Amino acid sequence: MNCSRCGAEVQREWKACPECGLSLAATTPIQAILQYDVAEIDLVREALAEEYELISELGRGGMAVVYRAKETRLEREVAIKVLPFSLSFDPEFVERVEREARTSAGLEHPNIIPIYRVGHSGKVAYFVMKLLRGQSLSGLLAERGRLEPDEIRHLLIQTAGALGYAHGRGIVHRDVKPDNVMFDDFGAAIMTDFGIAKAVSGQRLTGTGMSIGTPHYMSPEQARAQDLDGRSDIYSLGVVAYQCLAGRVPFDGEDAFAIGYRHIMDPVPKPTLSSPDERRLYEIIWRMLQKEPGERYQSCEKLIAELGGTVAAGTGGMVGMGAA
Repeated sequence: MNCSRCGAEVQREWKACPECGLSLAATTPIQAILQYDVAEIDLVREALAEEYELISELGRGGMAVVYRAKETRLEREVAIKVLPFSLSFDPEFVERVEREARTSAGLEHPNIIPIYRVGHSGKVAYFVMKLLRGQSLSGLLAERGRLEPDEIRHLLIQTAGALGYAHGRGIVHRDVKPDNVMFDDFGAAIMTDFGIAKAVSGQRLTGTGMSIGTPHYMSPEQARAQDLDGRSDIYSLGVVAYQCLAGRVPFDGEDAFAIGYRHIMDPVPKPTLSSPDERRLYEIIWRMLQKEPGERYQSCEKLIAELGGTVAAGTGGMVGMGAA
């Protein structure tokens, strides 16, 4: 049998994994999950102890766990994103992560989260980033369901500004979604996770053959595992905008394959629109969601111009939002 956490070969009679320390005595799935979490946190804490003090877990997803931590030498709080342990054993993966992190760290834009450091200690591969104290867009949507047209317009100008800046430097985000849009203390939208999706692009969604990404926000060309450019990010941002306007994503399904198929084949379902502002905004979103990249906005700069903004207008808080 194998350890459910690190994959090391273990014997059924052993009390703990000799590699990661996970207790093997759990008798129920819930106990195993609880023990996994404790062992995971202890391992990360030990690996980073010389420079960082873990304070709490901020969140977790399919690609990483994010911790709030204190950088002891500078006495400042930071966010540390720890990538899956199962991938940290792969030297090619670690090399890709470090390469993409170096590239992402060179992105200096008010709506892109600063990366302070990338590191690898034992089983722990991690990014150290600025700590954003506001909530994520996914959290905001969970609270409110939908956003007002002016809020969506302002959000799009800020996030498209960040994406356009990255595209101009040859970087495609590949995983634009509400979880990767955070708000700072002043309500400005900040894009996170540049480079992580590309770093794990050698992995595949189980049973689908599709590239890494979040199925609900994938472009049709991403669902086909084709080469991507900035227009793929524009599509994904269009899905985010649609969700903000309609209160739901345009395409859903029972699994990643079904969702990807609908991105490729199904027309965009028109949501209920109750005002001229919503109808005008939907026209822009509809163009962002065209199946063929050539039929979308060809750059984020053109999208921003259509929204009535400027490329440099990305630092203010969203309409209707104070400090998050």
